[in-house]
Amino acid sequence: MSRNNPVFTVAAAALAAVCLSATARAESNQVRFAEQFGLLYLPLHVVVGEKLVQKHAASAGLGDVKVSMVALSGGAAVNQALLSGNVEFAAGGIGPLLAIWDKTRGSDDVKAALDIAKMPLKLITNDPAVKTIADYLKASDHKIATPSISSIQAVTLRMASAKLWGEAEAKKLDPLLVNMKHPDAVAALLTGGQTVKSHFATLPFSYQELKSGKGRLVLNSYEVLGGAHTTVALYNTSKWKQANPKLYKAVVDAYAEAMQFINADAARAAQYFVTFTKSKLKVEDVRGMVSSKDEIEFGLEPRRTMQYARFLHQIGTIRNLPSSWKDYYHDNTHGLGGS
Repeated sequence: MSRNNPVFTVAAAALAAVCLSATARAESNQVRFAEQFGLLYLPLHVVVGEKLVQKHAASAGLGDVKVSMVALSGGAAVNQALLSGNVEFAAGGIGPLLAIWDKTRGSDDVKAALDIAKMPLKLITNDPAVKTIADYLKASDHKIATPSISSIQAVTLRMASAKLWGEAEAKKLDPLLVNMKHPDAVAALLTGGQTVKSHFATLPFSYQELKSGKGRLVLNSYEVLGGAHTTVALYNTSKWKQANPKLYKAVVDAYAEAMQFINADAARAAQYFVTFTKSKLKVEDVRGMVSSKDEIEFGLEPRRTMQYARFLHQIGTIRNLPSSWKDYYHDNTHGLGGS
């Protein structure tokens, strides 16, 4: 058959289309995110609500991509979901990120694709006898709620303990820690009369506790770290990134756009949070939190994460000491000037 034959031309075009479709579909057609509780995860709500992954995937020629999100509590839970293949991306604190990076280093490395938010973690109590963390040693029938004992809250409390009592005593308050979902911890603290009398909280839970007048601030993580720090990052396996380069970039671009969306329109972003979480908070109150840079910042670049890495290595929680933050962040972040 001649190459100038119209039949040949049509057949060649059809074959090219099939090949192009097969090439595009060689990448995954789904992205599942594991989120946790709180305002820190607002960019996930915007990404899903605005269909931003689908938008950027379509621009990359990937066709239809199914995007979903599952809510879990604690870094251990999201890490397990990632390692078991139940999600493609996990959103968690720097502590859980470093733990899973350390565990998978040298095999299917898990690294962060981007930062999600910086937020001061606030240790709040309803116990009038507790004014500083030293007072916990004298407290009776008193537990401190954190999402998990490996959470960034738990790690921050150990850093504060090490500063006060020395590195060998970093885990001095660990016997007081209990795993509890943020909403349950808020209920315990506001109700009173329960063993859980303190909560290492994130927004909007810290806002609710302090505004109620029943909670009082004991510790702010920015004081421990010496300034604003990364609280939550989005991370995944190197294997998935390498197998899905276009879709990986679509996810990163989607989150970059989501953060621009939040910073440009706090009101609409606040509405997404209320809608996704079925929160009883007023949209205006959530908007106020989103608008305050002292309370929360959304941006891609990591900040003060190496302080957590060095500390976790010093106390033996992670075996490998990273040479820099770039060891546990994917290469797409390396030009951001993080720390």
